Amino acid sequence: MQQYSVSGKVVDKNTGAPLPFVNLIVTGHPQIGMTADIDGNFMLSAPFQISSLTCSYVGYRDTVIQIHNSSNKIEGTIIKLREASVGLREVKVLPGVNPALRIIQAAIDNKDKNDPEKVHSFTYDSYNKLYCTSDIKGATDTVNSLDSSRIQHSYRDTAHQHNSIKKLLKKQYFFLMESVSQRKYLYPSHNYEKVIATRTSGLQNSPFALLAQQLQSFSFYKDQVSIFNEEYLNPVSDGGIKRYFFVIEDTLYSGKDTVFVISFKPKPGKNFDAMKGVVYINTNGYAFQNVIAQPIRKDQTVSIHIQQKYQFVNNKQWFPVQLNTDWFYNNAIVKDTDIVSTKKDSMNPDDEHNKIKVVSRSYIKNIVLDTVLRKGDFGRVQVEIAENASNKPEYFWNKYRIDTLSKKDKKTYQVIDSLGTANHFDRKLKWFESLSTGELKVDWINIDLNKILNYNGYEGLRLGMGLHTNDDISKYFSVGGYGAYGTGDKAFKYGADMAFIFDPYNHVKLDLAYQQDVIGVGMVNFYNNQSLLSNENYYNYFINNMDKMQKETVSFSFDAFRYFQFNFFGDEQLRTTTNSYEFGQTSDNVTVLTNQYWFTEAGVGFRFAYKENFVKSPLGMISLGTKYPIVWGNITQGFNNLLNGQYIYTKYDLKISKDFHIPLAGFSSVTLLAGYVQGNVPYTLLYEGKGSYQKISTGSFPLAVDNSFETMRLNEFLSSQYVNFFYSHNFQSFLFHIGNFKPELKLVFHAGWGSLSNPGSQYGITYNTMNKGYYEAGMELNSLYKSGFFRYIGVGGYYRLGPYSLSTPYQNLALKITVTTSYK
Repeated sequence: MQQYSVSGKVVDKNTGAPLPFVNLIVTGHPQIGMTADIDGNFMLSAPFQISSLTCSYVGYRDTVIQIHNSSNKIEGTIIKLREASVGLREVKVLPGVNPALRIIQAAIDNKDKNDPEKVHSFTYDSYNKLYCTSDIKGATDTVNSLDSSRIQHSYRDTAHQHNSIKKLLKKQYFFLMESVSQRKYLYPSHNYEKVIATRTSGLQNSPFALLAQQLQSFSFYKDQVSIFNEEYLNPVSDGGIKRYFFVIEDTLYSGKDTVFVISFKPKPGKNFDAMKGVVYINTNGYAFQNVIAQPIRKDQTVSIHIQQKYQFVNNKQWFPVQLNTDWFYNNAIVKDTDIVSTKKDSMNPDDEHNKIKVVSRSYIKNIVLDTVLRKGDFGRVQVEIAENASNKPEYFWNKYRIDTLSKKDKKTYQVIDSLGTANHFDRKLKWFESLSTGELKVDWINIDLNKILNYNGYEGLRLGMGLHTNDDISKYFSVGGYGAYGTGDKAFKYGADMAFIFDPYNHVKLDLAYQQDVIGVGMVNFYNNQSLLSNENYYNYFINNMDKMQKETVSFSFDAFRYFQFNFFGDEQLRTTTNSYEFGQTSDNVTVLTNQYWFTEAGVGFRFAYKENFVKSPLGMISLGTKYPIVWGNITQGFNNLLNGQYIYTKYDLKISKDFHIPLAGFSSVTLLAGYVQGNVPYTLLYEGKGSYQKISTGSFPLAVDNSFETMRLNEFLSSQYVNFFYSHNFQSFLFHIGNFKPELKLVFHAGWGSLSNPGSQYGITYNTMNKGYYEAGMELNSLYKSGFFRYIGVGGYYRLGPYSLSTPYQNLALKITVTTSYK
């Protein structure tokens, strides 16, 4: 029997964007139909001449398309659907059970068996493509409707610029990137993905190899769906079914199975990180067949659309086979080749349509279920970028691409690669890489960015420079040093070091160092406890009690036992006080006071992060974090009569930190700090209280600091053993918001206990001890203003409580500015 077919693509009539999962049937024959794929492509066949197709799609008008071609094989048909006036229709809620809830509940009940990561071990290959372009609407029509010749001239210029960009974007993209990765997964939680090929327009070596895979969750089965590193409540979850409103929009048929098309959106009055969209649920296991979702974001400048397509692999398991992410920056306009922010008083009313658009496509194939894998095949490296990933030939790419490169793709690579070579894009990119590493590579030298400009209460403004050799000299050793000058203490500092690097990925390194510098009195440092984004770093701003220090150090560091990092060290140092403090030692009823101290030490510092995973890349090992507490510790032994050492002591230090994400309630953060010194030692080796209070009237900037006592005065308390507890909870904007103004409420509680074993040896200073317990509580209102790198600026108020509260409420109160770069 002769077959007749029609194939083509379904698109939005206004934007031309492909519409995924549109339902198409042969008009008058509802049993002959199909669903367009995730890219809007379709192919329908029938044993008779097809004269028309009926299309239905959530949020769009039902449309009948007439087919006038009499050929038995019609290709390239473009079906344009017009958006309905209301995307997800308003439905009057009547008494009784919403029929959509029964289907959603069935999907929830079957989530565990439908989630590939909860049932099977598997492997697959993934081809990923990402490009950047712009949706530009021309200004020509607007120009002809204006009377003012002056404004017309300006509009014509804008129209000319828009038209030139439109012509450019018909031929190429602003940016294009491809990657190929291979993933293996062993139930229940062992994961490894290797990027075996990557290519980025304009760059020889791409740091963006993992970008496409990180835009959205692998599947839609987790209770919290991750999109652009932000989490949203899944509507198909126990928490989601109570907070979303569901409507059966359509019912489709796929062989013996029924596919329910169900829209979802948050219920009125519910305040949570929500999405809206459509799920296609197949009665074969009540599993996802297709997903369309859009986060309802607080920030309207960005909109994100995701789509997921699933297949029933080997008649055994529903598995995602394509993941789409479209990212729109709504407040951008394109002029010539520059992207600038849109202003409300922009002269061209069409500017609001000039959206920067990032399109990502991930195609999953060669899926093998229940493959034989062993735990030994997996380690702490969860993602690895192969060393030769940027140097794959064209025939290699063609094995994995879904289709050959289009003319537009080829033109993009040709033009942007030429621009990249001429303008040294790779070299300029190193400026951005330096933000994550803290080092800027200039030929064979790395400049230590954290040495250039600093500030503290003792040195004032600290200006300096640090230089080290890099891999261009040798991968196995590094030599460097630094110099600095403090405008407050008017003194120069300097240091030099040499490192022998045996294994950079396991951090096996031998360091030799010498310093003539200053050091905070009563401070504790932990191994590998640096974070550029933590506002705990602001504490350095307050330090005003420092000793001069001469120090020689040898250390050997390495990673071991999968989750441990160790640093064994030995040092000799001379510290000299810079204020009136003196340390007293009594012998034969004679007390000798001194302000200089020689220490000889040996010890170990460690960091333990259970189930912490890493990305192994050309930049080194990059942590992906862990959901378990992170533990830092130091054990230090001081020696008398070894080298110049004058004091014998043992010192134990501990830090435990954990961040919690509580669905629909925000983030909690808990940090425990503790220390104990056994032995009679000077102030410099004891523990100061870690207060960060400063009066506004002093002219200093009252800045809130994580894991510090906001109401405690500087150097107010002194301990030889202590425990500090810091807790905070950020509700984000779950509690309240007014329109687009969505401040984030954060509650804090801090407590500390301590004692001093040798008060009779401390002279020339006044201090208190925390024997009775120090307490404070406070509230912050963050995200009042967002700007650039410091995304969240707000205010905080804190109050001193308990035995060490002061005489008046004003003295117990601290008002501060909060500046954060994360939700914590």
